Amino acid sequence: MSSPLVVAIAWLALLGIGLPSGPALAVAVQAPHVQVELLADGYSIQAGHDATLGVRFTLEEGWHVYWKNPGDSGEPPSVRWSLPASFRAGELQWPSPERIPVGPLMNFGYAGTVLIPADLHVPADLAGMEAADIRAHVKWLVCNRDECIPGEAPLVLTLPVSSAAPRPSAASGLFDAIRSRLPRAVPAEWSIDATVGAETLSLRVSGFANALRAPPLFFPSERDVIEAPAPQAVTPAPDGFRLDLRRWRQSQTAPASLDGVLTIGPRAYALSVPVERRAAGLAVEPLLFALAGGLLLNLMPCVFPVLAIKALALMNLAGEQRRRARLHGIFYAAGVLVSFWALAGGLLAMRAGGEQLGWGFQLQSPAFVAVLASLFFWMALILLDVSSFGASIMGVGHRLTAGGGLGGAFFTGVLATVVATPCAAPFMGTAMGYALTQPPRVALAVFTCLGLGLALPYVVLTCVPAIAMRLPRPGKWMETLKQLLAFPLLATVVWLVWVASVQAGSAAVLTILTALLILALAAWIVRHWSGRWARAVAAVFIAVALWSQLSLTPRTDSPRIDQSALAWEPYSAARLEQWLRQGKPVFVDFTAAWCVTCQVNERLALATAAVGGKMREIGVVPVRADWTTADPEITRALQGFGRDGVPLYVLYSGRKDDPPRILPQLLTSEIVLAELEQLERRSGT
Repeated sequence: MSSPLVVAIAWLALLGIGLPSGPALAVAVQAPHVQVELLADGYSIQAGHDATLGVRFTLEEGWHVYWKNPGDSGEPPSVRWSLPASFRAGELQWPSPERIPVGPLMNFGYAGTVLIPADLHVPADLAGMEAADIRAHVKWLVCNRDECIPGEAPLVLTLPVSSAAPRPSAASGLFDAIRSRLPRAVPAEWSIDATVGAETLSLRVSGFANALRAPPLFFPSERDVIEAPAPQAVTPAPDGFRLDLRRWRQSQTAPASLDGVLTIGPRAYALSVPVERRAAGLAVEPLLFALAGGLLLNLMPCVFPVLAIKALALMNLAGEQRRRARLHGIFYAAGVLVSFWALAGGLLAMRAGGEQLGWGFQLQSPAFVAVLASLFFWMALILLDVSSFGASIMGVGHRLTAGGGLGGAFFTGVLATVVATPCAAPFMGTAMGYALTQPPRVALAVFTCLGLGLALPYVVLTCVPAIAMRLPRPGKWMETLKQLLAFPLLATVVWLVWVASVQAGSAAVLTILTALLILALAAWIVRHWSGRWARAVAAVFIAVALWSQLSLTPRTDSPRIDQSALAWEPYSAARLEQWLRQGKPVFVDFTAAWCVTCQVNERLALATAAVGGKMREIGVVPVRADWTTADPEITRALQGFGRDGVPLYVLYSGRKDDPPRILPQLLTSEIVLAELEQLERRSGT
């Protein structure tokens, strides 16, 4: 507990009230778990001679404050100076920090006692001044394994003005000790270079003649350069060493230079080394993962709506010439690939502009979801023969069976890609995470393999004669099939309306249903009236219906998708860190309302009584990271695991140095229970 009396004295000192004058008068402030004091390296100041100030933190055992780059969490101390006229304080000088592990995170900071110095410029003219009141308002964050406590206090130091050189103060020994920890220039005989790989940043130090008595460590000046908790591998060399650092997993490009502090035992060196950029090669493994992910995407529930159109197109192709069938397959594949390239280009461009986006980002917009619902509704009307307006674009009906419909095949490929984006198939998450951290040409190669995987089954069906011969012949039965296939599209419309209600509230439901009513009226006009003017009126109605939905915006609160009796906590990086500091196990469900796989997993695996009961029994905190609408914090968390889409399921044990477990993307209650039981055995509960 801080002393109210001490704090009151500090405030009086800041105001210059009620304090006696004297040499180097300072008041220490006692705050929770830390004492803070403003010190000087001398009992007085001399005109025209700079002095050195310092803020000393004296911490209780087990508590720490932070370096200028706090690492995975935390905030560094800050100082706001209030000085006499013509005095000027320099930047804070940060002693070399230490690595402070906190659960799965790694912080950079100080424990015990630390002094953070700053130079004080003293003007040459101090005529008439007997003493200088140096005031500083200091803010800090003090933490241990379980909690963090912010603090702030006004500090004051009164320094007499002397014509003689200042005598060392009682704190001068502390200043001398801390100067030895300040980063120094790299010795002239050293040669340092930095290179970047797919997952690493490497520092190569040559000209280092001494033996390594302690492993070197690198502390970057800025966040988001390296993975702070990752080990820093040292490889000795005859004339130095190489230090391999794991790149920050969310980084899109390598840094231009590696800036920070290199420590070797008690010595610290300030570095700013240009990073040599090596040409990135195409790794085979991510390409194979992308191809496999695209193939499996055909089996995911997201793609079910377009299976209706693909099945109908295949039936129609049964009587086609082999060349025409191959063309349909090629045009379908072209539609898929062009759509994947467009998505990849847009995603990479927006991420390069600073946007935090991932796979399926367009479905985070309620306006896009509403327009997609209208498109599926209109397609269902065409299949039900309520309207023929746009049927040729879909590739449905007479034009296809008469030998046309190549545009429809291309459009089907586009549509397959659009509706596939709410899902992330097995193998796909790894490939996507790799793609979005690579140069554009590598990323586009991965997206191309993903599109090829999605298109491949249809291309095989249309290009292999032995398979095509086994397809049923067209007949009158196809008219009934065509109408039946409208109902999966209408079911998709229902689902999309629900997604929009989660994203934008009940008002979105009214807007979309009104738009669908207008579309139905447009279809009726086309069906029962003839002439160009009827189609023109219908086109106006369609435009009005679509325009009315473009104003939909995400709700400001955080919608929760709760499918079980568990009390799901909304995701917050700060709260996750707090639970882990307390040693609590945490299960994080990265999900979205528009992700069909997520919804299936939640109902079949996470919403079961057995899973909920086991989580409550062993004290697991269930956390739901709802990505239905754009959330940069959740996007950063996903990218931290090398993923750019949902679903993602992460189980933290709550134990220090125990890495989180990533569960499969396709869940069953048995899989989740097995992980929870394994956690229970490891914890000994």
